[in-house]
Amino acid sequence: MSTRLIAFDVDSTLLTVESLDVAISAALAGHPEAEARREALHRITQAGMSGELAMADSLAARLKLADLDARRVAAIAFDLRSTITAGMADMLRELRERGDQVYAISGGFRDLLDPVLSDLAFAPEHRFANRFKWGKTGVEGVDTSIALSRNGGKAEILKRLMDQTGHATAWLVGDGMTDCEASDAPGIRFIGFAQNADRPAVRAAAAQRGQVFTNTLTELRAVLLD
Repeated sequence: MSTRLIAFDVDSTLLTVESLDVAISAALAGHPEAEARREALHRITQAGMSGELAMADSLAARLKLADLDARRVAAIAFDLRSTITAGMADMLRELRERGDQVYAISGGFRDLLDPVLSDLAFAPEHRFANRFKWGKTGVEGVDTSIALSRNGGKAEILKRLMDQTGHATAWLVGDGMTDCEASDAPGIRFIGFAQNADRPAVRAAAAQRGQVFTNTLTELRAVLLD
């Protein structure tokens, strides 16, 4: 039985939520424009995940909606530990027991995701995500030196991992357009996962590229383990 290189998106895949949106929504509590800004947050996220808005623009626009300080980020990072997709931890364990090399590759932020990725047994070197740029009072922006802050970053990281591990093929499980677009690079295969977020544009793009799409964790398990 040959082993595989399998990477998972985090937000709306390993987790049932979008971690940055949870943090921003919480930071808007009590804001006089909270409702309007939360609606804008939803629109911006949907546009980014569906490929209508560039990754860098989506991240920047969302961060402008609310101020995030270290206390808020730490609190949300703790709360996110309760949002793991049911059954996902067991599937990750079974993949590792099978001998597969399993990674988390996220357009979200390590500052928010590290605790939950630890819970899911991802070693630090098996986690790839963006990082906040911090100022004196809180988050000032995104560390743009990290590949995941822009479109094409997931394919860039996967190709590097393929070179390091000697795998000719890599699988990427996710719900967003940046996940699907990674399959345009040689050797990368996309598995769409719609249980937490069903994005019609991503579903259509996957079909156009001849990639696999699953609706539930049961279907995903059938692709990866059965």
